[in-house]
Amino acid sequence: MSQQNSSSWDLGRFVKTLSYFGAIPFLSSVDWFQQWLGSRPDPKVDRSAISYGTSAKNATSFLTDPKLGNILVVGAAAALGQQVVQQLVDQGYRVRSLFTPTEEVPTPSQNQIEPVQADLASPEAISDVLKGVSAIICVNGPEYSLPRLIDAAADSLNRPGQLVFDFTNPTSDLKEVWGALDDVVMGGASQSSIRLDTDGAVFSGTVSTANSGGFVSVRTRNFEPPLDLSQAEGVELCVKGDGNRYKLLLRSESGWDSLAYSYSFDTIPDTQMLIRVPFSALIPVFRAKTVKDAQSFDSSRTYAFQLMLSKFEYDGALNPHFSPGPFQLQVKFIKTYKISELPQFILVSPVGASDAEAESRLRQSEVAYTIVKPSSLTDEAGGRSLLFTSDSLPENLDQQNKISREDVAAVCVQSLSHSQARNTTFLVTEAENNCASRDWDCLFSQLKPNP
Repeated sequence: MSQQNSSSWDLGRFVKTLSYFGAIPFLSSVDWFQQWLGSRPDPKVDRSAISYGTSAKNATSFLTDPKLGNILVVGAAAALGQQVVQQLVDQGYRVRSLFTPTEEVPTPSQNQIEPVQADLASPEAISDVLKGVSAIICVNGPEYSLPRLIDAAADSLNRPGQLVFDFTNPTSDLKEVWGALDDVVMGGASQSSIRLDTDGAVFSGTVSTANSGGFVSVRTRNFEPPLDLSQAEGVELCVKGDGNRYKLLLRSESGWDSLAYSYSFDTIPDTQMLIRVPFSALIPVFRAKTVKDAQSFDSSRTYAFQLMLSKFEYDGALNPHFSPGPFQLQVKFIKTYKISELPQFILVSPVGASDAEAESRLRQSEVAYTIVKPSSLTDEAGGRSLLFTSDSLPENLDQQNKISREDVAAVCVQSLSHSQARNTTFLVTEAENNCASRDWDCLFSQLKPNP
């Protein structure tokens, strides 16, 4: 039977929808109205109040900050390791400090530090340690079974980005973030909802073309402050669909009816798929019409996510895989994927005490790496002029070459964010050169990738 062309319009659902997303501000602050709505009054998501737990025990947050990765520090008990941990925290990173079973594990002094104790001779221990890790800085060698760690990192670091939504871990916060936004806002009769359980989020309902409608969607309330996804190339979704073509929309403006950036993706019935959405491929749209002169998506200001099923593609063209009626899309997670040019494994291999096996294994792996070879380490204050060289140290420095642990730690931390450090091996020592102190762009520009 064909669908009817008209249907009654649900005014109550229209008002609920606008109020949920804060499009009717005065209603969003009325207590009795919010009780009827069955939702918290604040139409925004305050990220500053979210606890970013990283251990399994504390992993109750629905959201992690994609800009700040979990950095694993191997050798955290050493003096250099302690310097690395502190400088990472000072730069805003979350740190997982690794200790051997025989080392004393200190009580962390800051919330961003998660100490773990593990024997990396065990594959199971390595797997647990690497969960949620986006990069590794290793300052101690043989006692940590580095070849095993490097082999495991080749599989782990090349896959995960930073988790944005883990729908398999439904929390009360997460349930208050996503809400239905259907064509009722333009007089339509389609209905959708999002249901959360341990298998993921289920976006489902019925899409109808009655009353000139034809779309259903679920959208997040605005994030305040917006998410900073600028350290990623895009986002990935793990989905299981029904054969329909869906859209992911992101917003870099806080307005209710603002410009959106859209990406269409097809699904295969009852088949789990990983959908990769590059930010560069997002199409600027306003109410399904492309905006030709719009700027590219500003990933540093991501206010909202939205999933949509619509009979329209763009500019009036029809969605070729659209079918009115019941639909269902299951989503397990949404996460970022990292910019691939940046180093992910930083190995400190001192001159005169280098770990040749680990260096060789790292160069042969598929992990983006940096091998830092410092001269004699001291406990002096850092901030000195440094020399980076891919060759041997100049002869006039052979007898007096030295470098502070503070400066070596800074080199390691800075390597994480400099693409010119990728796949390089270099010696570093104190010496005058053409670069000013701590001019990292200048220092890293002198390096050349390993052949």
